[in-house]
Amino acid sequence: MHTVCDMQIEQITSAEALGPLLDVARAEGRCAIDTEFVWERTYAPRLSLVQIATSGRLAVVDPIAGVPLEPVAGLMADPAVEKVMHAPSGDLAAFVLQHDVRPVRVYDTQLAAGFAGFGGTLSLERLLEAALKVRLRHDEGFTDWQRRPLTAAQIEYAADDVRYLLGAADALQNRLRSQGREAWLAEELEGRFGPDAPFVQDPDTAWRRVAGRGKVRTEGLAALRAAAAWREREARRRDLPAAWLVKDATLVELARRRPATAKDAEGIRGLQIRRGRQLDELLATLADPGPPPEADAELPGEVRRRIRVVLPLASAVLQARCSAAGVASELVATRADLETFIAGQSLDGDRPHPLLTGWRRELAGDSLVRLLRGEISLRVLPGPPHVAES
Repeated sequence: MHTVCDMQIEQITSAEALGPLLDVARAEGRCAIDTEFVWERTYAPRLSLVQIATSGRLAVVDPIAGVPLEPVAGLMADPAVEKVMHAPSGDLAAFVLQHDVRPVRVYDTQLAAGFAGFGGTLSLERLLEAALKVRLRHDEGFTDWQRRPLTAAQIEYAADDVRYLLGAADALQNRLRSQGREAWLAEELEGRFGPDAPFVQDPDTAWRRVAGRGKVRTEGLAALRAAAAWREREARRRDLPAAWLVKDATLVELARRRPATAKDAEGIRGLQIRRGRQLDELLATLADPGPPPEADAELPGEVRRRIRVVLPLASAVLQARCSAAGVASELVATRADLETFIAGQSLDGDRPHPLLTGWRRELAGDSLVRLLRGEISLRVLPGPPHVAES
């Protein structure tokens, strides 16, 4: 049996060579997977290379050389095989959009590192150094993975992305077990990669990611939501980046002004769709956008003032709780999450919120509820975590 360091890299360029590798992964019930893809000019990431490691094999699979990736997509959807990956959102989106499969049993080592006290956005290089004392020499990150032939340095770079990944996952799991955090990670993995996980952007919620949406008043939010959903669906249909169809700033202006005719739309800065089916559909969407998003109805002035005043205190409690526990705060709640939490507690103490369920409630949610009820105060400490409840 080869050690991880000296495993030879197999270059797989045919379907016949791919089959036995996937058989080994299924027999072991576990493998490490990574991909190289390009995403600049398309809606769906274009897979240029797939790297797979088992306990004793290390392979680089080349679809550009003609290897069909449908068998790999089948492995991604196989519940009998755990897929160990690092920050896999782009990789998973590629399999969903290109091969119409739903990945299951994904173990994200970046997510695990956040629960293990290494930080929530750790790069693979930093993770391997922290967990295994392994240093990678990565100099090919901005390479053109669609060009052939690949150099020896490119192949080694790609293979190293999975060479140590199973060992890193084992080290993280052992650390989490000693910390009593295995259940926390399992819950979060289920939420992010389970049956209800959104692997690709939901068109109906795409408006929440539109930069500058805060400029749109309540009466325009319905138009923004409808226009963003249309853009997302049209971009997916044409396999183009959404911003290539309509930029965010233009989308915001469309929602604010809601042009009724093509002539009215001519005055919208940045709108490059001037005529034809696309413009007709977009104008129809703006004309009949449906009701505004209920969750974003304008808050009463007193609630907005309360959010502004209380948010720094809630953030301090969150940071202190996460620092004391060694958990990355960004895994627990964002600023927007805290704002909706404060608003919900102000309007209706029983309103559901992620901070009131599962491990988030155990770690920070209960303390935040007590803060908002005035049941705790904060004091400054001379050292970490710098703030404590009293």
